[in-house]
Parts: sequence; structure tokens; C-alpha cells
Amino acid sequence: MCEGYFRKLCKAAGRNDIAVSSAGVCACDGAGSSEQSAEVMKEHGIDLSGFSSSTLTADLLKDADLIVAMTSAHRMHIGTILPEALDKTYLLMDFSSHGKGRNVHDPFGGDKEMYSACFEEMKEALDNLFLDIDKILKKQ
Repeated sequence: MCEGYFRKLCKAAGRNDIAVSSAGVCACDGAGSSEQSAEVMKEHGIDLSGFSSSTLTADLLKDADLIVAMTSAHRMHIGTILPEALDKTYLLMDFSSHGKGRNVHDPFGGDKEMYSACFEEMKEALDNLFLDIDKILKKQ
């Protein structure tokens, strides 16, 4: 959901200079999005039918200019894969007005309402991240 929404923000702003991708610490390569996430994102004008999951690797971390983790446990896992990647890793909710350091609640296995609530929780943080991305990248 984050990848799809952030891609939409970039496209709407004509930001072809930003490459957006996602990878999971427990994801397997090639899986599609869940039915629930696809339904929620469709309501926001985003098509996830072409989404394919990827497993987080050291190469992906090396290649990224900015890494955004959903939870502090994910951030810690990133550090075990590539410790130097932590310098460019943030928690998504650090960009929310609801407080830094919070984890995104994983809706995995839940119903559409849980996925919708999760997206609404992330949306403001993604909007703020997009607005500040140039400033964040300059600090690194």
C-alpha cells in the first residue's frame, strides 16, 4: 500500500527522479498484493494488480538512498543485514504528527477494514515524507 500510494504522489507531482520500491523482511519474491490491500487502494485510485513482492536483501539496502521501515523490529532487522544502512533508515511514523517512534500496525490476515485503517494511519506520514524528501536526502 505504501509503495502504491507513494508512487501516486510522485507521479502526480511529476517526480520522475524518485524510484520507489518495497521489500519485506518476511516476504517471498513474486507474491501479489492481498485482496484486501488491493481493494483499499482501488478506492484511492491505485491499481496494485501489477505488484510483486520482494525479499529485503543487502543489495537493495546498498542501492537505496532512503529506507523507510514500518516497525522498529524491521529497522533492527535492516541493521543485521547491513549495519551501515541504518544511517539512512527511518520509521515511517516518524513523519506523522501522531508521534515519532510508533510502529505501523500490520493488518496481515485481517479484513478490509483493518487494511483501510492501516492505510489511513500511514497516509499522513507518507504525505509528509513526500513533502520533505528533498530535505531528508540532503541531510544524509
